[in-house]
Amino acid sequence: MLLSALVVYSASDIFMPSISHMAEDLGVSEAVATSNFSSYYLMLMAGYVVFGPLCDRTGKKRLLIASIAACMVGCVLCAAAQNMLMMNIGRGIQALATGLLLLTTQVWIGTFSDKKNMLNRLGWFSLITALAPVLAPALGGLITDWLTWRYNFWFIAVMCIVVGMVLAYCDMDEEKKEDAGRLRLGGLVKATVQGYWRALMHSTVERFSLALQGLFFGQGAFFAVASFLFVREFGVSASMLGLLSTIMVGGLLAGRFLTMYLRQAFSNFTAFMVNAAFVVVSAVTLLGYYLVVGSHNAPEVIAGMTVQAVGFSGLAILSLNNCMLTAGEKKGVISGMYNFMNQGASLLGILLVQTLFSMDYSGVQIFQAIIYIVLACAICGTILFIRTYPKYKEIIE
Repeated sequence: MLLSALVVYSASDIFMPSISHMAEDLGVSEAVATSNFSSYYLMLMAGYVVFGPLCDRTGKKRLLIASIAACMVGCVLCAAAQNMLMMNIGRGIQALATGLLLLTTQVWIGTFSDKKNMLNRLGWFSLITALAPVLAPALGGLITDWLTWRYNFWFIAVMCIVVGMVLAYCDMDEEKKEDAGRLRLGGLVKATVQGYWRALMHSTVERFSLALQGLFFGQGAFFAVASFLFVREFGVSASMLGLLSTIMVGGLLAGRFLTMYLRQAFSNFTAFMVNAAFVVVSAVTLLGYYLVVGSHNAPEVIAGMTVQAVGFSGLAILSLNNCMLTAGEKKGVISGMYNFMNQGASLLGILLVQTLFSMDYSGVQIFQAIIYIVLACAICGTILFIRTYPKYKEIIE
């Protein structure tokens, strides 16, 4: 599962530093170029809604193989794209592959883990899902400078074939599940709608995850604006941008391990508050720097985003852990809704970047707007968690 996640998640962001090169090659504007992020997150959100109930009924190995195959098809379409329509279709298929893999793994961990080891297992898995989008751009930037941006997708397609062959010969310890294909379509749709309605009305997803959704908003917007901000305004090459992005890996690693330590040594509440503090401090520092200097620069942005990555990393596993512990038997549905809300926030961030680009805002101005929104969500999410925590303290602690 970790190997599959590494490849599929790398596909989503490996060409992030080279999106400006892709825009020039296909002859499209910044706003049009970033539309591939919109198609990606729209399909990712749709996949979460569809695949959540499916993961409660179907064998996990079959679903993992399907996600690898879909990722390969999407990469081939992107590598051969001659226009943005073909690129967006390929990105949409990649998104479905990512959604299916993520939910499959989260439900497997939630099913075969107890309260004591769930956070650690989620931490190790989410470490891969967090590192891949950061490490992949470093490789993608080098590939783009040495060859072209298209070879990013050819590389992932080849890796999908390798991982698929390995996965086909692996055995997975899993419970027997009723095959969703045996259910009537009408019954499956009805069960899906009812499941998500109950989750929306009675689950703790929003109460435990609002701060995290603000960070997903910031992540989606940052990925959409980063290439134009760093390459065009800061004068950084695509390969250098990829290497700078790897610095955030330190923040992601620190956030994972710090959170697991705080949760074990102190409490869920303490771990949440410490991570929220990292987010608030990083956002205030970035905004303060701009007020003093009047602009941003590459080292300062990377430093601020690295500190923010500490909180992002920790809140990601804490929020998922809390939602899964309170999910009962509907872990697939809750996991689907949880990820749907997070990726919906990412999509809103991307749409904001597209809108501001179309209004002739600069990358620096757009980055400022992103940080203001992240700060507001972090503060509101922390207040909501503090108010909700006493009711579910015995479950999540």
